[in-house]
Amino acid sequence: MDIINKMVVVVVATKIYQEYDSFAFFYNKYWTTIAPYCMEKALSILLFDKIDKNSLILDVCCGTGNIVKLLYDRGYNIAGLDGSKAMLDYATINSPYTDFFHADIRDFIIDNKFHAITCLFDSINHILNIDDVKVAFSNIHNHLQDNGIFVFDVNTEESSINSYESDFSAIEEDTVFISKAEYNKRKKLITYNLVSFIKENNMWNRYDHQIFERYYTITELIEALKESNFKNIAFIDGGELGIDHFQDRLFFTAWK
Repeated sequence: MDIINKMVVVVVATKIYQEYDSFAFFYNKYWTTIAPYCMEKALSILLFDKIDKNSLILDVCCGTGNIVKLLYDRGYNIAGLDGSKAMLDYATINSPYTDFFHADIRDFIIDNKFHAITCLFDSINHILNIDDVKVAFSNIHNHLQDNGIFVFDVNTEESSINSYESDFSAIEEDTVFISKAEYNKRKKLITYNLVSFIKENNMWNRYDHQIFERYYTITELIEALKESNFKNIAFIDGGELGIDHFQDRLFFTAWK
């Protein structure tokens, strides 16, 4: 579905997200089973009844395109954007009939405006300083139509402190993957230490990577949204939405 005039400016996407390129295979394989359907439940409450069926939606930081696929299957005019080329390679397989853009959330330019923009799976936490969060929010605001809605989610401090609970390992015939998390309360920073072993040409090769997330307070996020000229800002946790899997996650809605 070619819904967008593809006038896109990409400034810094190629190098910043190389760690996510290395993570893409395992993310697509293990993180995209139950979670997208939990997100769909959240969106059914926070978004779907607030926009028309033919609305234009952009999913920024779309990863491997699973939310894009869900929204496409619901009949929305949906496109995805991500800074990781490898993530987008999987996204084009998972949702082959939608448009995807390789760009940074902070400085993408698309020659279109959207009725709704989503940014899910704690992607905002992957932006590691509040000034860049403000830049991202401002850019999203600029790409919304008047009265457009922005929906995103973030980790709470409780989930950040208990990030070790998401430690994960998987062993298969040709791959081994281990993810261990630790939280620095002073820096409000989660470090995910990723170790993977991949059998290539009958030899096992080891790859080590780190991915970081920063916890932001509700006050910081609301102030950043207000500075970006959003209005009617609201938030709710996943438990209140009836999503036990996301009970320690906050969902925000904000309007242009």
